[in-house]
Amino acid sequence: MRKVPPSLVLPDHPDHVFLERLASEIDKRLGARPADAFVGAVVEAIEFVLDPIRTGRTTLSELDNVEKTFIGLKIEHFVRDLLDAPKGVRDLTLLDHDVDIKNTVSRSWSWMIPPETYRDEEPVILLAADEDERKSWMGLMVAREAYLGAPNRDGKRGVLSSAYGNILWLASGVAWPPNRWAGLDMKRFRELRQIKIGKRRAAMFFLENDRRVTHRTVLAALLFDQKDPMKRLRANGGAPDVLRPLGVALLSGRYDAPLARKLGFQLATDDFVAVKPKSDEELNLLRNAGDLD
Repeated sequence: MRKVPPSLVLPDHPDHVFLERLASEIDKRLGARPADAFVGAVVEAIEFVLDPIRTGRTTLSELDNVEKTFIGLKIEHFVRDLLDAPKGVRDLTLLDHDVDIKNTVSRSWSWMIPPETYRDEEPVILLAADEDERKSWMGLMVAREAYLGAPNRDGKRGVLSSAYGNILWLASGVAWPPNRWAGLDMKRFRELRQIKIGKRRAAMFFLENDRRVTHRTVLAALLFDQKDPMKRLRANGGAPDVLRPLGVALLSGRYDAPLARKLGFQLATDDFVAVKPKSDEELNLLRNAGDLD
């Protein structure tokens, strides 16, 4: 588990007043749950670049270095949109100050600050994503030369680990939501997408992924060519009509969460799970609920 030094940006720190003003502005723009909003944008940007539906990739380790750099660019775009902040000379403008955004997805936290930023000691939003721990960090720092290492040939300078105390953390080690694609055979997933009839495609997916809780975004990707993909998951024309004669019940978090809990599943509103009973008790629960004959 990563240990991050506590921030030293307290009232007696030279950057305290300035960074607290920027932090207050960011909090105001992010709304009631700033950490969740920030993490949501980061994960969305990462999944955008991974593009699991088209590429079958679900982890950062499957990306090359150029693509990892592109993640930083997408996170910059997503965070700027999230903050609803205009682009200025740098990545965005807050309280009339140009602010750079630097992101790292490496375990070494290699934020590289360009000369144009540290030359005038401008503020930087520092973002970090750790896929192994599935956590993210967001902080503010003034790009002072004293906080930076030696320049590379492009003049960029990395933030010294000994200077991490000069970062005002806005979100520290915030957990990501569960990886909705984890454990799926993406090659098989792409094969299933070729099945012509939507309800049969969904039914085959659930038969092959019995008792796996699946989010609707995965199912929408499976049913990408259907005008109403969620209709293919409902009875009276959808996958349950195929699954029920096979002794499999399809439960929805929106309608069946209490029943799912009795069976040992925690379903959020947009989750689904197919259940083939493993015991008479499970069979009776599903029969009494009207989900199986």
